Amino acid sequence: MTPEKVRVSISMSPPILLIDYSRALTLNGAAVVRVEAPSSMKNHAPIDLVTLININQSMSWPAASQTEMSSRLDLLKNAMKFIIRQLGDDDHLAIVAFNDQVIKEYTTGILEISDIGRMAIEKKVDGLVAKGDTAFKPSLEHAVKLLDDRADKKRAGFIVLISDGLDSQFKWGDDSIAPTDPIRGLLRKYPVHTFGLGKAHDPKALHYISNISYGIYSSITDNLNSKIIEALAICLAGFKTVVAVDACVDIRPGGLLITRIDSGGYILRGSSGGILVGTLYAREVKDFIVYFSYRTGIWSQGYNTTLNGIAASVTYKEAPGRQSTATDSCSVSLPVHVTDTATAPANPCPPYPLVLQQMVRFKVLDFLISVLKEFQVLKEEAAGAVHGKEGDDPVLQAIAASLLERKWKEFKQSDESWKEAPRNFLDLGGIDKDINAMVGILKQGLGVGCIYSWLSSYQMQRATTTGLPGAHMVATGQFRTPAMDAMVQDVGVILDTRSTNMDWDVA
Repeated sequence: MTPEKVRVSISMSPPILLIDYSRALTLNGAAVVRVEAPSSMKNHAPIDLVTLININQSMSWPAASQTEMSSRLDLLKNAMKFIIRQLGDDDHLAIVAFNDQVIKEYTTGILEISDIGRMAIEKKVDGLVAKGDTAFKPSLEHAVKLLDDRADKKRAGFIVLISDGLDSQFKWGDDSIAPTDPIRGLLRKYPVHTFGLGKAHDPKALHYISNISYGIYSSITDNLNSKIIEALAICLAGFKTVVAVDACVDIRPGGLLITRIDSGGYILRGSSGGILVGTLYAREVKDFIVYFSYRTGIWSQGYNTTLNGIAASVTYKEAPGRQSTATDSCSVSLPVHVTDTATAPANPCPPYPLVLQQMVRFKVLDFLISVLKEFQVLKEEAAGAVHGKEGDDPVLQAIAASLLERKWKEFKQSDESWKEAPRNFLDLGGIDKDINAMVGILKQGLGVGCIYSWLSSYQMQRATTTGLPGAHMVATGQFRTPAMDAMVQDVGVILDTRSTNMDWDVA
């Protein structure tokens, strides 16, 4: 039986153009190009995973305010054992311990996950001791070198970075890293999935690292005893279900003029209409917005024509093996009808719900990015008294909460796409609840990590752990695949049955 393929499809809005005959005019519209990964693969695609563990001094602090609580490092050790035992015998894993440099004593090469390999890696994890400061760059350079030096580069390579600290040596962000800085090219070699622990980690830096590398950023500020392992499980479930790599979407106009493509966190390949998608997990869906325009003629009453609208194709390499290249393509036409009256009907074709929904999502992304920029200005104006052991200053966070609350209200009142949604039976309540939950988290002093991780989820259209309350996971939870749900359920069983000394038997 032939396995399923990665599919591409197009939804056009409006699906038909109704125009009057009295004058020539420019008409605008939008379409969604959807890429959908298959639900299964031929067999498991083995992976090479490099895990970077920040063992700076603060990792020895209690995971919660109670002094009898296990340390952050203790909880992370237990979570890592779960990951080690979930990997298959054909997978490979490296552990890289770092503070402001790579700690060779606690670091391994890329090892096979055999019984002996598991024991060796777990021994390294058990021996981790928290000390020193934090710097991400040395460990990232080490991880990339490990993956570059592999004999078999056909296997998918991933990097996971886990930290609770602030980088003491390097400032991360587009505003501080030059376009020609070699670190940009280094980060684009392999996806780096970042995890921030506690309130004092640096969400801006971890989001930047993950975003530029096509990874995701998860924020874990409370309930570390359960959320660390859950966040890692969601990530690992994706790695274990890779169905395609090096995926690229090509979008071409027919009789229309493409004016803009909105691809979220995915890179546009020049002005050619190409989108670099990269790795796809089983059952993942990626939606991209294509904005177009069309200049009509002065036509007679009742004139009909059909435009060659938009064509799209996706090219990718199948996993495992990455040897064969596959392609899927589609196109959509746009009927045009000239009315018998001098005035075309007002809004004759309501927006297609899928197109409207994705337009709103990308607008909310832009909205949150602008709010975070304003928050960054507030931090800079507050000088040095803004970040300590408990993260950003609570007063500053309260100001940020008020800013977000006010601007969100203004957005909902002014944005036409948002107001159009209810009239087209589109429920955006999940996004509204998420934004309101962000306001609540800022008021609690838990930091902006929840906003950056929400951004990461929507930019990459991939599940993250946002730190938002469980009741408000309606929006971001939609990106979780069945494999992710299944592994999270396994985590729940482990957490329910673990012993009091937290020595988890997860084999």
